[in-house]
Amino acid sequence: MPPHLHPAHFRLRFALDIARAVVWPVLLCNGALAALRLPLGLAPRILLSLLAVPANGAVRTAVARRRDAAHAAALGAQPVPCVRGRWPGNVDVVLAFVRSLRADYLMQFLDDLFRAHGCTALNMRLFWEDQIWTVDETYVRYMVAGAGFEAFSKGYYWQERLESFLGNGIFNRDGAEWQSQRAIARPWFAKERISDLNIFDRHTSTALALISEFAGNDEAFDAQDLFARFTIDSASEFLFGTCVDTLHGTLPVAGKAKLGPKGSSVEDEFGSFAWAFEAVQMQVAQRTRLGKPWPMFELFHDRMAPHVKVIQDWLRPIVREALEQKEATARGDETGEGTFLSHLTNSTDNPQHIAYSILNMLLAGRDTTASVLSFVVYLLAIHPEVTDKLRAEVLQAYGSDGRPSVEDMKDLKYLRAVLNETMRLFPPVPLNIRSSDDSPRTFPASASSPKYYVPPNTPVVYSSVIIQRRKELWGPDALDFRPERWLEPETAKLLAENPFAFMPFHAGPRLCLGQNFAYNEMSFFIVRLLQRVARFELAPDAQPEGSLPPQRWKNGEGRQAVERVWPASSVTTYIKGGLWLRAVSA
Repeated sequence: MPPHLHPAHFRLRFALDIARAVVWPVLLCNGALAALRLPLGLAPRILLSLLAVPANGAVRTAVARRRDAAHAAALGAQPVPCVRGRWPGNVDVVLAFVRSLRADYLMQFLDDLFRAHGCTALNMRLFWEDQIWTVDETYVRYMVAGAGFEAFSKGYYWQERLESFLGNGIFNRDGAEWQSQRAIARPWFAKERISDLNIFDRHTSTALALISEFAGNDEAFDAQDLFARFTIDSASEFLFGTCVDTLHGTLPVAGKAKLGPKGSSVEDEFGSFAWAFEAVQMQVAQRTRLGKPWPMFELFHDRMAPHVKVIQDWLRPIVREALEQKEATARGDETGEGTFLSHLTNSTDNPQHIAYSILNMLLAGRDTTASVLSFVVYLLAIHPEVTDKLRAEVLQAYGSDGRPSVEDMKDLKYLRAVLNETMRLFPPVPLNIRSSDDSPRTFPASASSPKYYVPPNTPVVYSSVIIQRRKELWGPDALDFRPERWLEPETAKLLAENPFAFMPFHAGPRLCLGQNFAYNEMSFFIVRLLQRVARFELAPDAQPEGSLPPQRWKNGEGRQAVERVWPASSVTTYIKGGLWLRAVSA
């Protein structure tokens, strides 16, 4: 049963877990020895006390297996196949996964694990606790959009990992709190708002001026950093009514840029915020991979705290100004068109709750869209034939300076195909998680897996990266970048039969509210970009040290053998060290 504690009290929760798993078995062992009055010395007593911990784990595992087997039989289901490591509690599996995420290709460890076991669902049994991982789109559909939606939520442990960062925001709550946050956010993604391209146009022009300058000087630049600035400038103006104007800040310089938590970084006010924003996401990802015992590594130092402080310090004056404007409006001193931020201030006077809501939207508005744009341009750089075909479509529709509209961009079929194919290979959110409720549950049988039993209060992690690259779904060329597949009837048939084979914006009741906003923003930017740029060339000489793919990848299987940047993941997918390239003007 998950603890009924506030998610901020992670150390207390962990202490209770340790008491149950370690302290209680040791006390019980010593109590039994005292009752039996065995003539044992100090060393044997200590040894028996230490052995009581794994023995307790083994007993708990055996009891859980018997309980699960009985529940599974009653429900006509099978237990999920269990990963069996060499160390107690599968500690070696945890460590191998963490090491792999730092040194190997994107989700390589998981991909290898599923292929080795020949299934699409595995119970990791980390630290003697059930933790199911799946790459079966049928199971995902059941949890997030099917009959299991009410039974599978983000849950307490998800909230615990993100509480200090996202608080009570839309991405960190379930039930009534989530519904309330979604109801507040929904009006700001109405058609008339997301169809206004003026915001995109202003910030696109600024970004393209910078790219043109780099191209004219034959200088390498970090496109990932530039896209992150473009998306946060656009998102901040859309949400707050005021642009944070990061595109006019200090940009990373080839050969001098630091290797940041995700991409590259610079030393200025926004650089510090961006570094902190990325560092927090990296720490959240680390906590997720470690599972419930993650507080063990942060007992005396909350590793997110200093980065959260930087973020909150950056947001505080923005929120304070909005609350002051609310007071001025109430007095009749000021009037103005409402924004998402002003709407938040009308909903609450709590500056912390407002800040959390902003952060949730910035995470969606900045990092996910910037991730897709980065991988689009990366793939265009290594596939010049796709660049030529896409430019031809753009130039035929708009010439070299025509301004696109939301309605006519829908006719750019190849552009949408390029975007979808990019998000299929590199979805902006590579992993997601749900937690089952207090009752025994089952996953429905799928084409590749039987009906599986899910124990109560079990976290279920699913990887969209692996699902969207499965050859069983996408065919033998599933690992290839081939936008043309989106223009073929076979793909339409696949998605009609298996809609969760492609879910870059999630799905079901928690479908991303900003999906159309993101498509409009990305489409508009790429159209304008290709009107000015004829082609892109990667600049490996400019990549920060340690950010290029290891040489050993060339001998590996799948995409790692052909990848020319290092795809990695935190909360979102990114390119390690940034996407350094040179642009050739049209």
